[in-house]
Amino acid sequence: MTPGLGQQPIIIACYRFSYDFEQLTVLVLYRLYFHPLAKYPGPFLARITNWYAVYHAYIGDKHLQNYWAHKKYGKFVRMAPNMVTINDPEAIKEIYGVNKNVRKSQFYQPAIAHAGLENMFNARDRDLHARKRRILAPAFTEASLRSMEQYILPHIDEALEVASGQQIYQGAGECWTTDLAKWSNYLTFDIMGDLVFGRDFGMVSGRENQDLPLVIDSALHRQLLAGSSAFMHKWGLDKLLFPGIVQRGSQLLIYARKQAQMRKAADPSRKDFFWYIDNAKEKNGAPAYDNPREVFSEARTLIIGGSDTTATQLAASFFYLTNNPQTLSRLASEIRGKFKSFDDIRLGQQLDDCKYLQAVVNETLRISPSLPGVLPREVLPGGLTVLGETFPAGVELSMPIYALHHNDEVYFEPHRYIPERWLPECTNEDVVSRCSDSLAPFSYGSRQCIGKRLAMIELYLALARSVWRYDLQYVCGGKDDRFGDNLDIVEYKLLDHMAAGRHGPLIRFWRRAGS
Repeated sequence: MTPGLGQQPIIIACYRFSYDFEQLTVLVLYRLYFHPLAKYPGPFLARITNWYAVYHAYIGDKHLQNYWAHKKYGKFVRMAPNMVTINDPEAIKEIYGVNKNVRKSQFYQPAIAHAGLENMFNARDRDLHARKRRILAPAFTEASLRSMEQYILPHIDEALEVASGQQIYQGAGECWTTDLAKWSNYLTFDIMGDLVFGRDFGMVSGRENQDLPLVIDSALHRQLLAGSSAFMHKWGLDKLLFPGIVQRGSQLLIYARKQAQMRKAADPSRKDFFWYIDNAKEKNGAPAYDNPREVFSEARTLIIGGSDTTATQLAASFFYLTNNPQTLSRLASEIRGKFKSFDDIRLGQQLDDCKYLQAVVNETLRISPSLPGVLPREVLPGGLTVLGETFPAGVELSMPIYALHHNDEVYFEPHRYIPERWLPECTNEDVVSRCSDSLAPFSYGSRQCIGKRLAMIELYLALARSVWRYDLQYVCGGKDDRFGDNLDIVEYKLLDHMAAGRHGPLIRFWRRAGS
């Protein structure tokens, strides 16, 4: 009997559903039992679909899911159908070391599209990245960075002065309270504007749109969402599923273009970071950047790298110092003992001798890294062997930064904030060496963040000047509430948006008498 005309669409739909279901079943079975990574354990949904990663990227706990998975399954964990993460310090050099048989994975392809062109952060081609890094390298020499202290210090002082202008009085004391997530963002954004584009962006004083940190966070969050699934980027599903994030994030390239154009029209002799981009030459003397879009893309990277990640470390440092009174007391004693006055706190031997300050910064970088998640690498033809395991071409490998920094085989009591672990006199040289070898908040190898030293300079100066002049008190906010009833874990709450999203804490600053 021939089906009636009214029945034909239903029958066709049933055939299509049956066909699609069969295809999906085959794909799931392949990924579970026949895929090259099938032998590696991991969360069930993570092994069969990238949407597991998309979901946790959206809610911001992808780094914690990775940490908990390694606690459950061990050193090698399959966190996506085509990706294994490896929680072992020896994997750092084997995956990210110079000339290893890998390149940045497809995870970065959406970042290239969103930025307009490849830049120093997202470039997948190693030769292209080397060329871009070579252009900016002179701006990041020690001598060049020390010369920029003259631009950094006024912004730190202004941030303290503007905030103290909003002071309140309690009893006989004078104090002010501020949200460190916002305050740190405004400060590092102003420093970045001066060092990259040669002008004060006025975030601290409120002259610039103070929503820009949210724009940066959204741009990075969108990259993480789109990078977590090839379909997300290919079909533009992020625009459909996360319109608010996409809309805010897309404003960053527009903003970077505007700043680059304004800088090109300004003082051509001022040697800020943009000067090195604008004046870079190839070996034959031709301009290295003859495409304005490439310049805008690099400017976008410098805006992100020069502000957001350092702001996370500042906010987290104040959170841990005020939640660990003995640590704060020891740091204050060191800083106030080394420097006779506020203005004496500058780059130089005295600051270099502040070993406890360095330990505090290292411990914050460890326990709350600014990029807490994964930085995937794609294995190239010929394969790659990591810790005795051989991986074929095409699969992705990554070191989970937050999980590595909380590896209890390396760091004793990994959820406790203990700067002393970085001091040989408090532990021993072997412990400090192992801790240092496992610390990778700026990645590693040829793709290590070029601005690492600049970030450390900003952190040392901002923390030292703040602690010298003020007594600090934790008020509220910033505590991670995702560890259940474990009251022993007091960590700063990071939202894994590729770089870390954050809120709070509120900190009270009491001005010291005579300071």
